[in-house]
Amino acid sequence: MIDFAPAILPAKPHRPKGRLDVLADQLGIRIIPCRRRRRASHETHARGAMKLIIAEHGEGHLVTVVRCIRQTNGNQWELWSETLLAISDVLAMRPDWRDAGGALLDAFDQIPLKALRETAVALRPWPVRHTLRGLIFARLEAVSNVRAVAA
Repeated sequence: MIDFAPAILPAKPHRPKGRLDVLADQLGIRIIPCRRRRRASHETHARGAMKLIIAEHGEGHLVTVVRCIRQTNGNQWELWSETLLAISDVLAMRPDWRDAGGALLDAFDQIPLKALRETAVALRPWPVRHTLRGLIFARLEAVSNVRAVAA
């Protein structure tokens, strides 16, 4: 007698979430594989960039960087690796700005990260991260409320 019942495949073993994925959940973002297209403002491909920021500066620094993007007007879609790393570089150079709290977020409300990234991309072959870092630094320096808190 032949058994025509479908073979039952073993279930994939469930891996627990890593520390970065748990932190991303807490920040309200989802890290997706590069082979998938980003479809929502809370999605990013920047796993490697986030790991690098945590390794160099810690989780608290990454939280501040993500907040500068996600909690500011018009910047929610800008979770690109170059943007995350450029903001991280600027805040690492100026810890007084990083520690400015709400004033820092108010300053980022006035910075159009998408337009700055497009400018940096247009200036290739220079690295986008480095060009973007300079553009963001100049914009933050021009914003009086961050300078006032930093002083």
